[in-house]
Amino acid sequence: MHNRHARNTVRYYVLIAALLSFLFFTNDFGLIDVQKTAIVLAAGIDREGDEFIITSQIAVPQASSQGKSTQAVQIVSRGKTVADAFEEINAKTGWYPKLVFCDLILIGADAAKENVFDALDYFLRDEYLTDNCYVATCAEKAQSLLNTAALVDPSSSVAMTKVLSDHAARVGTVAPSTLREFAIGYYGDAKSGFLPVIKLEDQQETPDPSLPSTQGGGQSGGQDAQQGGQSEQQKNKPVFSAQETALFVNGKQVETLTAEETFAYNAVKNSLQLAPYTVEKAENSCTLSIRQNSPKIKLQVGRDGKANLEIKVTLTAGILDYSKALPVEKTADGGDVPVGVFTAAEKKLSGEISSVFEKARACGCDIFGVQDLLVKKESRKLHRFKNTLLANTTPTVKIRFQGVR
Repeated sequence: MHNRHARNTVRYYVLIAALLSFLFFTNDFGLIDVQKTAIVLAAGIDREGDEFIITSQIAVPQASSQGKSTQAVQIVSRGKTVADAFEEINAKTGWYPKLVFCDLILIGADAAKENVFDALDYFLRDEYLTDNCYVATCAEKAQSLLNTAALVDPSSSVAMTKVLSDHAARVGTVAPSTLREFAIGYYGDAKSGFLPVIKLEDQQETPDPSLPSTQGGGQSGGQDAQQGGQSEQQKNKPVFSAQETALFVNGKQVETLTAEETFAYNAVKNSLQLAPYTVEKAENSCTLSIRQNSPKIKLQVGRDGKANLEIKVTLTAGILDYSKALPVEKTADGGDVPVGVFTAAEKKLSGEISSVFEKARACGCDIFGVQDLLVKKESRKLHRFKNTLLANTTPTVKIRFQGVR
């Protein structure tokens, strides 16, 4: 009995040793397998003639000994179709990219001149890509923008998606658009849509070299030189902005809204929260904090096809800052806004909304949803005025600011 127990114990230890040996010799010891771990963060689309140029930004995990968790690399491929370009990536690397984690599709300036859905149709059909990924355009090649090392993040695509965040939409500085939203506009009756325009901007301010350094005096000269070099590199890195908005009709870019017009459009079509809005009153400047907005749009169509689009927006706002000092008791919790500021804000915002509508109407881009309103409210007139409605629509803009108290 004792011998049988001893033999079983030996067999047990032999089995454990064999299992440990198998695990030891099959372990990659931190080596990175690109096929298993690399993910596509963003895809850039450019066009040259009848070819699509796809720039895939891929995040590749790094071994811990290198001191970096991930590294973003760009792989450029070409093809007659987008799918053909992605197949070229497979031929170059032996790895076929899946778009599960792709958060951004960036359309280059040349590609935006053609129907962008020549390329976007592939992403709509891709079973791995979520239709909630951001879509944006730019004023240059998407490839060059994705190759840029930005200030806020080593990965340019991550820095861009931060600019397109929900917070930026709530404060009105950016009008983001997802693949699903952009496709709905394109395949709808109006065939209209918009995308944010991502641009490179120099840092607003650079440190004054005449000011004394705040570094401690105990550091060595080598460390100071190294930190100085890193500081210079950081200073030269640009930042991204997306305050301008490109208008699209039939998939082609036709017009661009300024930063002020983008904010005005957001005040009508999106929900604002704690959005700063600066107005001039006499010789002073006042920045309001818009707590919330309540937009209402109403369409009335006459028998002759002439239409009136009534845009009413009520905004609740308080004072955020003033160019001159005000008593504390008047500015607490938004406070009492100085006389005339709301009137100036109403006049300014009304003019900016009217400017947005006139720009959109001139290029035939129905971003205010005039045709959708016709379908919902005046469907019996759809067949008569569908093609001429936007051109024959006159806007009436009514803006009212009210205090938080």
